[in-house]
Amino acid sequence: MTEVVHISSLLLRADPQKMDQILEEIATIEMAEVPVADPSGKIIVTLETENQGKIVEALTQLQLLDGVVIASLICHQTD
Repeated sequence: MTEVVHISSLLLRADPQKMDQILEEIATIEMAEVPVADPSGKIIVTLETENQGKIVEALTQLQLLDGVVIASLICHQTD
């Protein structure tokens, strides 16, 4: 049986004054990576997880970060 990997991308809008703090906190989330962050407060986060539940957990974690205005799931696929 082949292991399924869930790959997701998320868009975050954040307070530009808190970007450094937010990026540091995202770096502590094991499955999250930030390929692009714009000084205006736009952040793209990619996730590579073992199941959909982990996506929901990470999305919730990101939504609750101080300075994050909104976090939205943009794309999800399995490989």
